[in-house]
Amino acid sequence: MKWYNWILLPISLVFWIITSTRNLFFEIGIFKQNKFNIPIIGVGNITVGGTGKTPHSQYISKLLQNDFKIAVLSKGYGRKTKDFKYVNLDSNCIDVGDEPLQMKKNLPKEIVAVDHKRVNGLNKILKEHPKVNCIILDDSFQHRSVKIGFNILLCDYNNPIYKDWMMPVGLLRESKKGINRADCVVISKCPKNLSLEESNRIEKSLKFTKEVFFSKIVYDKIVSLDGNKTIEKLSLQKILLVTGIANYLPIIEYLEKLNIQIKHLKYKDHFRYQKKDINKIIDYFNRENSEIIILTTEKDAQKMKEFEELSKFPVYYLKVSVDFIRNKDKFEEKILKYVKAHS
Repeated sequence: MKWYNWILLPISLVFWIITSTRNLFFEIGIFKQNKFNIPIIGVGNITVGGTGKTPHSQYISKLLQNDFKIAVLSKGYGRKTKDFKYVNLDSNCIDVGDEPLQMKKNLPKEIVAVDHKRVNGLNKILKEHPKVNCIILDDSFQHRSVKIGFNILLCDYNNPIYKDWMMPVGLLRESKKGINRADCVVISKCPKNLSLEESNRIEKSLKFTKEVFFSKIVYDKIVSLDGNKTIEKLSLQKILLVTGIANYLPIIEYLEKLNIQIKHLKYKDHFRYQKKDINKIIDYFNRENSEIIILTTEKDAQKMKEFEELSKFPVYYLKVSVDFIRNKDKFEEKILKYVKAHS
């Protein structure tokens, strides 16, 4: 622990007391948990920052969409509104948030909605879409007002929770003991060559009695902002990378392995771009030669599409998904078994 964190340690202790007391009150029934007669899958984490919740929620949605009528409900972090809204293909990030809009674009036939009050959102979906027989709650691990049937906890390989501290000293939203509420743990953002020995070591360090799975990021196509064009990654020589995400290091590492020269403009997670920010990006682009393209993340692309000025420039986004390093069939079997048993 760094020296200045000792100053913050009393605040972490207070935060630990508050969150532990809240969890205890839910466990003993002082705080109410609302139960629903429908399979509910929760995807969340106990750390601040990106662990890959959205691509994992999409993975589960695609697994289930052929056999079940699913809906995805998110808080819609970063939007200006707080009430219930359905996410449509022509929605904007200010109203619904960047990640729910990204999810809707990838799951155009599925119901995607946002609500800061999850119980209200669930009731509204079930009332207006009675054929829905499975709901996925995105970023839901701390939203305990809903009794979740199958809780999936994501832990970032690069930031293991067993080495972390409570906020603000570390990134933990609650005590490490919260892991015991999960029905399974997914270690996300693993290197593709993760060895069996290392995965066994991680499992042992977690001290989690149920099953642990390991997933990796898959970098797919590079797609133009309007979605009408793709380019080959190997053809890229030089890029202006623009990110507004919690952890951009895996993208940097991936692009560097392709021997791509990178200039990077970085913004905070869920950054709400203004016209001045777009002008800064354009000014930077104009100072470079014609070999460069502007590359951003799929999440950031949802917000950049709203700026007509960028339509004149070569702006692309890197499409990502997730896959499992081992025991993929076992993970999918657990999800399907739970949903079938409770439908």
